[in-house]
Amino acid sequence: MSFEIKKGLYNLDTFEDHHAALGLPVNADASQVRKRYLRIARKLHPDSMVGCSAAEKAQATEVLSKLVNPAYEMLSQDKNRKEYLVLTRLKGQQVKQQKDTLTTGLGEDAKKLGKAPNVEGAYKQLVTQLASTQFDELDKIVEVVGSLSELNLVYLLRQQGNAIPKSPAKPAASPAAGAAQPPAPGMGRPPMPPGNDNQPTIIQTQAHQMSLADGYLRRAEEYLRKKALSQAILELRDGLRAAPKDSRCHSLMGMIYLQQNQATMAKVSIRKALELNPKDLRAIEGRRKLSTMGHKIELAGEANSAPAGGNNATSAKGRSKAGTKSGSKSKGGGGLFGGMFGGGKSKRK
Repeated sequence: MSFEIKKGLYNLDTFEDHHAALGLPVNADASQVRKRYLRIARKLHPDSMVGCSAAEKAQATEVLSKLVNPAYEMLSQDKNRKEYLVLTRLKGQQVKQQKDTLTTGLGEDAKKLGKAPNVEGAYKQLVTQLASTQFDELDKIVEVVGSLSELNLVYLLRQQGNAIPKSPAKPAASPAAGAAQPPAPGMGRPPMPPGNDNQPTIIQTQAHQMSLADGYLRRAEEYLRKKALSQAILELRDGLRAAPKDSRCHSLMGMIYLQQNQATMAKVSIRKALELNPKDLRAIEGRRKLSTMGHKIELAGEANSAPAGGNNATSAKGRSKAGTKSGSKSKGGGGLFGGMFGGGKSKRK
């Protein structure tokens, strides 16, 4: 079953709308998350699907493991949920910037929310209505999740004082290069220009992406313990879609490739992990193992720090020859390398 969703917040890069997956509003608390998950888990459990075929039960299990469980793991833990909410708000700012594109072709429920005078009440009611039948028909689950994500998108937009346009907006005149754009009514201050002021947001976003990979890493490590290497790789690939700059996913994938005797693939993953985090212990170990197999990884920073004239081994060899030559010419065994090559000099005396 394909879980590729191209509606609502799912259109923002590789963002996974976990609230939509569970049928919850974006301001749901921990108790709501747990109650909703238990209700869904009971509904999709094979014992509850009386009269369903084996294929339908397998489909329900896949929905639970690939769509529902990752969402629950993210939203059930306070730390992860708080970080995810911050990331969601950051995505809300992106929605604001791409409003005209993202609100084109919205479903009827999202359009209703876009026009509703009481945003909070209408949002809660519409989410509840869709969630009540979200898992009734397995073949329509993805479609309903997409509609719920559209509601989340419109809600985030309305929270920032933006109404959904009734007709396509006319293209605005392009401002002069370098000219500052004034904030639109209700939108607060304009987006921050590129520069040092933006750096905290960039760092914060990367931190949240790293936390989004935690669930995928746990599942991958569990598969690894069970020797299910292919499933572990799939989990890590999903994790990298959520957090492409998480060195842990890259390094673990590299180690799994080593177990599968795929040295070239392992080298790519280990190199990426070291570029992202040179102190990643698993990546350092993977680099060592690759080196013993004849696959050396040279990083840009290390190449720049190498002595002029070649690598360390070549330079040492050159120094050895220079020292020997100097010793053979010196009657007293002195010179810069006298202490290192004293044995040869004593014989010449």
